[in-house]
Amino acid sequence: MKSLVKVVVAMILAIILAISATGCVGPTGPVEDPTNDPAATPTEEPTATPDPYPDIMRDDPIDAAYAADFTVSRTFSKNMVVQRGERIRVWGWADESENGKKVSGEFMGMFAEGLVEDGEWVITFKAKLNACADPGNSMRIYTDTKEVVFEDVLVGDVYMVIGQSNCAYPMSTHWAYIDKDDEERVAQKFVDDTLPIRLNYNSFQTSYGNKRGTTDLTKDIKSKSSWKKASKAGVTNFSAIGYLFAYNYVKMTDAKVPVGMIEIDGNGMPLSHFLPNEIAEKHGTDKWSEAKGYYVGTGVNAGQARYMYNEYMHPFDKMAMAGILWYQGESDLADSEAGRYAAAYCDFMDYLRERHNIVNKDFPVYFVEFPTEYTQPANYKGKDPWAYMDFGKIRGIMGGMVTMRKNFFQVMSGDLWADDTFWNTLHPNCKYEQALRAAKIACAFNGEGGYTLDNASGPIIESVTYSSDGKTATIKYKNVGDGLKTVDGSEYVTGYSVLTGKNKIGAKAKGKITGKDTVEVVSDSEMKGIAYNVITTYFFGKDMNLCNSAGIPAGAFLLNRE
Repeated sequence: MKSLVKVVVAMILAIILAISATGCVGPTGPVEDPTNDPAATPTEEPTATPDPYPDIMRDDPIDAAYAADFTVSRTFSKNMVVQRGERIRVWGWADESENGKKVSGEFMGMFAEGLVEDGEWVITFKAKLNACADPGNSMRIYTDTKEVVFEDVLVGDVYMVIGQSNCAYPMSTHWAYIDKDDEERVAQKFVDDTLPIRLNYNSFQTSYGNKRGTTDLTKDIKSKSSWKKASKAGVTNFSAIGYLFAYNYVKMTDAKVPVGMIEIDGNGMPLSHFLPNEIAEKHGTDKWSEAKGYYVGTGVNAGQARYMYNEYMHPFDKMAMAGILWYQGESDLADSEAGRYAAAYCDFMDYLRERHNIVNKDFPVYFVEFPTEYTQPANYKGKDPWAYMDFGKIRGIMGGMVTMRKNFFQVMSGDLWADDTFWNTLHPNCKYEQALRAAKIACAFNGEGGYTLDNASGPIIESVTYSSDGKTATIKYKNVGDGLKTVDGSEYVTGYSVLTGKNKIGAKAKGKITGKDTVEVVSDSEMKGIAYNVITTYFFGKDMNLCNSAGIPAGAFLLNRE
């Protein structure tokens, strides 16, 4: 028997040494306790083995019988990423006859249990894990009669990439416009499925059962999608900006921080289609149609409202996240939608932050600033109809959101697209450049990759103050580095517009840098507000010229005077 004890202790020590070599918190899989086997019970106490996970929180077992059967939400699968620095929740369902019974879970040294209540159960692992890109870690959810094991679970950052057609813009289209040997912009041959990137596509398809435009919530994912490695085949139809963001972030962190991307997009969908029931009702972004039997949204291409959240986002309701990458708003360019966009969007992000995370309630939101779009040239003779939407105003209104909520980050795009002969500048092929900038900002926020907001982001609006007569506006910026400058060396800052009423864009105005982080704009008449880069066709260096010491352009904004 003593020899058996020695074998057991040796096995445990080997596991500890293997784990310490990985640098990850938690084991590479659930460790069975050999003392559960009565035949292995030693006759004398073995030498005490140090706890390899002294900081891991383990719940005490719940005094309840196990559920005979259960299901786990399909938001979980093998090859998934779970959020570092958060309390990880796993959930599912059981027949209501199982109420009061329990389900157990084990992951990387953690143990937790949850009771079935009203046919639902949730397990909350309470430890906050560090990033772990090592393969082989398994999550086990079980009772005494059933177990579900998810293999190859990574610990890193989980993002939702959300938006309309520029978010849906796939890697296949990105590849169509770049050289096949372009390694920097990630041509197809350079996709590397050994990188710790995982993708989950749950987006606009044929309805899976909900009547769209209603308050009905989809409980679980109904498509056949699941978490997948970023292989060439898996990447082809995935969001280009979503994959390229993950690719750049993983590269910048030396592949030590896995990234999981969840794609939620709908071509042409206005904000009213993405909002959950409570936020839609608060902001009146849709109306119930008795004739149609569903809520009708507002905005370009408006139809059945709410379902982008209710059908596609709600199944991930309790999944902890690192943040949101957002590329949407073009369909909200009309004054009625643009005027309420910022307030509705900010409330929407508050809603997501509250529901998804337990620890980090202010996770970052990275929203893409719309790049320059050009009107049709007089001599255009292309076979494709010229694509154009005048979204300058909504671009500015979205930029103003950085003053409304903590950890909102604008991904500047005013310098990223300059082809005024391309027929489809509504969908420009600058997704790599936008993703790269977003990834740098995310690295700066997380304190990784050697980036700071001064060299990853351009200047963003912090505040505006006015003289007593309202003719002088002093604009203060953040992320200026060594100080604001004009990229062309000009004495004056171009790109400003005076507001003549609420959200009413008036005459162009010039500014002058008056301090490291301030610009002063003077008008001949009283200003009702001030805006920057709200003309759709403006391009950095030609029509607007403000940047920080790193040369990154200032973000668009539109702020009404209080």
